[in-house]
Amino acid sequence: MKLHLEMKQTNQLKMTPQLQQSLHLLQMSSQDLREYIEQEAMENPWIDLREPSYADPPPGDWSNFPLYKYEPEPCLHDYLLQQLPFLPCNEKEKKLIRHFIFHLDDNGYLQESSDDLAVEYKITETSVENCLTLLQTLEPAGIGARTLQECLSLQARRFFPEDRELSILISRYLPYAAEEPARLKTLLNLDWRQLDLCLDRLKSLHPKPGLAIGSARSDVLIPDIYITKEDDYHISLNRQIVPELNMNEEYKQMMKAHKEAVSFLKEKYRTFQWLKKSVEQRQWTILAIAEEVFRCQPTMVSEGTRSLSPLTRKEVASRLGIHESTVSRAVRNKVIQTPSGTFYLEEFFPSRTKLGSSSAAIKSSLQQFIVKEDPLRPLSDQKLVHLLVRDGYHVSRRTVAKYRELLNIPPSVKR
Repeated sequence: MKLHLEMKQTNQLKMTPQLQQSLHLLQMSSQDLREYIEQEAMENPWIDLREPSYADPPPGDWSNFPLYKYEPEPCLHDYLLQQLPFLPCNEKEKKLIRHFIFHLDDNGYLQESSDDLAVEYKITETSVENCLTLLQTLEPAGIGARTLQECLSLQARRFFPEDRELSILISRYLPYAAEEPARLKTLLNLDWRQLDLCLDRLKSLHPKPGLAIGSARSDVLIPDIYITKEDDYHISLNRQIVPELNMNEEYKQMMKAHKEAVSFLKEKYRTFQWLKKSVEQRQWTILAIAEEVFRCQPTMVSEGTRSLSPLTRKEVASRLGIHESTVSRAVRNKVIQTPSGTFYLEEFFPSRTKLGSSSAAIKSSLQQFIVKEDPLRPLSDQKLVHLLVRDGYHVSRRTVAKYRELLNIPPSVKR
């Protein structure tokens, strides 16, 4: 057996604390960013905040757009981070779980797939799954799921571990729960009393566990981005929320006069430079993404979300030369105000059905059918499928049930 030395050079991305914080800044709403900067200014003597000048509002009539009170608390991410130190894992795993927490949407679902996370953080899919398993042990139950079935299964295992029928119902027969109890009874081989108990337990589970804690979104739609029209459409950031970061010149002289403060002031100066650069990069990224979304979805200014084309974050990322996760973070919690209304930027990324139709268009048609239905003879999901197919949308009954649930429309037996 021969021993030998070998030198190897590899490139590896290190998630430094500053890089982690930059990514966190990117997914903040403008109001959250303002609060963060104000807190930093209280601790850093180099930061001199200047409120932006309140010029006239962008042209156009915005009087009909709803504005509500902003309520930043409670925050799901903070709630989960408070539990993180108590997980039975090492520091490396805790760091990964911390990153995954910021990938969760307001409902508590994980937005990225395991293989995407593995690529982004240079780890194996097995490591990703191990960390996700730990994340899913946190409160509220169901957090960190990737699908509705996984979310409900996590809760069922925690609250009703002995109920095998409930587990089978969720994993195999969930679409039948609302509209076909007789068929469900046969499939699960239960009597009516047992089925009622199983369905009652299913109803006690929360399909969106993140909302039980709080949402990073506010009830107020404070625009981060404006699209206005003069001779042509113009896209701009709302610069009236985030204060301008300037350097406090007085501390240059203080560094000369007070030698004992030099180390402290140098460290704070580096923090000030990083914060200013990160905020500027965040603003550029959001604006570039908004411009690309408008280029891909030109009808957004006239029809809002009613007639969108399928668009993915990966497509936008490819056109801008940035990572897909950067787009995901940048559009999260961002509000865009257009001549047709005020929307979350995420709404302009409709999913694609098998035949390429926009899910937003299908939801809009579905909603119209239900609004116009005979109250005495409400449309079943199967009938809605036939109507959608007639209009050129080839979808399954399961898809109709899913979209109806997303629209908060009850099944026909409850309408």
